[in-house]
Amino acid sequence: MSNWGIRQRVLLVALAPVFVFGLAAGFWTVLHRLAELEGGLVERGRATARQVAATADYGVFSGNTEALVSLIEAARRERDVRGIMVSSRDGDLVVSGGQLSPEAYLPGRRAPGLTLVELEGTLMFIEPIVRSASLEEPDVFDGLDAAPADRRPTGWVLVEVSRERVEAHKIDFILTSAAVVAGALLLASVFAMRISKTVTTPVREVSRTVRRIGDGDLTARVSLYGGGSLRVLAEGVNAMAERLLRARDELEGRISDATLQLRSRTDEAERANHAKSRFLAAASHDLRQPMHALGLFVAELAERLRGSEHRTLIGQIEESVGAMEDLLDALLDMSKLDAGGVSVRRSQFPLQPMLSRIAEDSGADALQRGLRLKLRATRLWVESDPLLLERILINLVSNAVRYTQRGSILIAVRRRGDDAVIEVRDSGPGIPAEAHDMIFEEFYQLQNPARARGQGLGLGLAIVRRLAGLLGHEVNVRSRPARGSVFSVRVRCVACPEGRCGDDEPQPLAVRLSASVVVIDDDFGSRSSIAGLLGSWGCDVLCAADLSEARDAMRQRSDLPALILCDFRLAAVASGIDVLDALLAEQGGDISAALITGDTDPQVRRMAAARGYPVLHKPVRPARLRALLQQVVLRRHDAIDGA
Repeated sequence: MSNWGIRQRVLLVALAPVFVFGLAAGFWTVLHRLAELEGGLVERGRATARQVAATADYGVFSGNTEALVSLIEAARRERDVRGIMVSSRDGDLVVSGGQLSPEAYLPGRRAPGLTLVELEGTLMFIEPIVRSASLEEPDVFDGLDAAPADRRPTGWVLVEVSRERVEAHKIDFILTSAAVVAGALLLASVFAMRISKTVTTPVREVSRTVRRIGDGDLTARVSLYGGGSLRVLAEGVNAMAERLLRARDELEGRISDATLQLRSRTDEAERANHAKSRFLAAASHDLRQPMHALGLFVAELAERLRGSEHRTLIGQIEESVGAMEDLLDALLDMSKLDAGGVSVRRSQFPLQPMLSRIAEDSGADALQRGLRLKLRATRLWVESDPLLLERILINLVSNAVRYTQRGSILIAVRRRGDDAVIEVRDSGPGIPAEAHDMIFEEFYQLQNPARARGQGLGLGLAIVRRLAGLLGHEVNVRSRPARGSVFSVRVRCVACPEGRCGDDEPQPLAVRLSASVVVIDDDFGSRSSIAGLLGSWGCDVLCAADLSEARDAMRQRSDLPALILCDFRLAAVASGIDVLDALLAEQGGDISAALITGDTDPQVRRMAAARGYPVLHKPVRPARLRALLQQVVLRRHDAIDGA
């Protein structure tokens, strides 16, 4: 009932009293009429019995049965009389007529006061026959000493009345009354429905109009008809809709103005974002360029002064330069992530080459700190962005090397269902459980309250979490104080392509670095720093500022270089990729090539990867450059041995 509409409620209010009163009145009328029919039958039966008893006294007294039979036959003509019997004082049958029930022929005297007996389908009336007063007068010839008069009944009259006709009348009356009541209730329902319709139709129209207004059609209006409260309601709804329409128009005008202002500010923000992107690109290149040259000059100086009394000073300079490079990389990476300039390019690749590069790059730093960096070989292939995943693992390994005082660091991969779990284990001081979440926040450092520069900025793990979120990889940490830490990255495994499952075996490092290298860079400092470092390793270096100089220098030599290193951004129109494409197409032969760039845009690395060129990001770490050179020398030796 709580979900009923207004029409159902109006009908309930209108019909409930009518139904209750109609049913009550009909029930009372039926009961009253049935009582009247029953009472009329009893009165007729009793009157017939009394009439027969009053006229049968003489016949019983005189024994004139013929008169009694005539009397009974005359009385049987009354309605519903089924049979009549006249009996003596002792209950013996004198005469009878019609159909009587067996109970009427019971012998013996009748009980005094018994006047009505209800039988199945009939009523039996018993009336005593009393001697009339004329028969009791004394005879003049009887004498004076006659016996006193006898007042006992001289006989009994039994009249049996059928209830069949009355019962039929009762049933007819009940059916007729039910039909009348039903018809009356039906008429009342029809009338109530018509009346309710006149009440609910305006209300339902108001409801529909309000629903249309709620759906946004503020032009909907309620028709005005009738009077009273319904008209007031309709006028109120129309006035409300009119106010809402005006308010919407005003709001749309304000929204339009705000949209124009927002579009203008959005354009300003986009211009600022583009300016920020240009600044990041310029800062990335312009800041990395001198850092790149500085790092290589320091590395060359360390090679030249190896074993001298200035070795301690050179080590301090190298440490400061490395810290500056780490800080610059972290700041530029976070800026790029905040600007949304990092896109994900997924591919399927083996993990072993990536992990080998990371171990080689970090091995020298770990060795300087007296740590053992171990890599457990794996044959697993995964699906991810190789550039971003490598950045995640580099940060994890760098943190392990930076915070581990003694012991070892292990890089291992475990298969867990459909995933590969890459783990970096260290024997460092450990991390309290309450700090496991905080270490992934920007600029948070657990054991560096003094902000020592050698401990970085606290952005490495923040970058890890940002990149893992972009890739959809799960990063976990397990650690206890004084027990070391385990950082893990969960990456989806893929099947190894047929015929390539043995390509990811780790390669032994070359020992002797005597190779011919061409360095192309339009910045003199950068070009000179790379050339000086390579020369200190025993390489024969040719330097050039652009494509034409590189061509002239290579034509003057009879042998082909083993490696061409080219900067991506040159003063000429052609990029470093175009320069490498042109030189390799012209020279032919087995020449390796690599790209050096200060750009952090992943698109640059993908363009280089599409042509098979390794990318070294400025500032280039000497260990990374040395690892690349070792791979080139190994390939050349393998090619010579195979020939």
